[in-house]
Amino acid sequence: MPALGTQFITGCLLLAGLVPYTLWASRRGPSREVRWTVIGLWATAVGYAGAVACGLAFTDPVSVCGRRTLDDDFPLVHVTVDSFPPDVACYWTDSTSYGPTHPTALSAWVMWAGLAVTVVALSVVLLRRQSRASPAAWAGAMWSPMAAVAIWAAGIDPALDLSRSDLYDRCLHAKTVPPDTKLTRIEILDIDRTVFPPSITCTYPDGTTNLLADQWIAVLICGAVSAAFAGVALHQVRRAGAPARRSRASRADA
Repeated sequence: MPALGTQFITGCLLLAGLVPYTLWASRRGPSREVRWTVIGLWATAVGYAGAVACGLAFTDPVSVCGRRTLDDDFPLVHVTVDSFPPDVACYWTDSTSYGPTHPTALSAWVMWAGLAVTVVALSVVLLRRQSRASPAAWAGAMWSPMAAVAIWAAGIDPALDLSRSDLYDRCLHAKTVPPDTKLTRIEILDIDRTVFPPSITCTYPDGTTNLLADQWIAVLICGAVSAAFAGVALHQVRRAGAPARRSRASRADA
């Protein structure tokens, strides 16, 4: 299946959802936020299904890559498959110069866009409900962990799935940025990878470098911000008291 195959699957699945969505919206008459939540959920599911090419990415990833040219001038060397974030990377004989191709990239972007729409629309639905805490506190408590998940999925998880040769290239790149560009020969003694806390430690003769330090710090900051906002929301709820108690107090004052 060439790269257009996954895009075709994604487009067909998106169009297939128009009929049930139209029937549901006309009968139920939901609010705009609820409609966007349903649209985002459908786009997320469709994007993921298209990215994994309805299972072919796991059972026959070579067919997802297809051929780079009609004459097969650049044969396929190997294929890597990542379940989440969904990605199929096709390595050809010229990938050393131009890099691998990602035939599922469009479907993955559809999935991320649908997930973003779902998060925003669902957040609006939840924030508009009556609550004893301020909308800003609830928004911070909800969006901070979502940001942490996005950082993990987009930055940490793909790096942890890299092959040994790709990690070696990353360590070389990390050592060739200024001010170390004066080095003429770079020696990598060891590469250590841990899942939690996430780290890819490159050991050189003159020290070590953690390639995931910035992402891990960002995740910790998001967690701290989420805990702070959650504490503010709980404090506001506790300070406001129970709804029945407030109503009795207001009647007594009247």
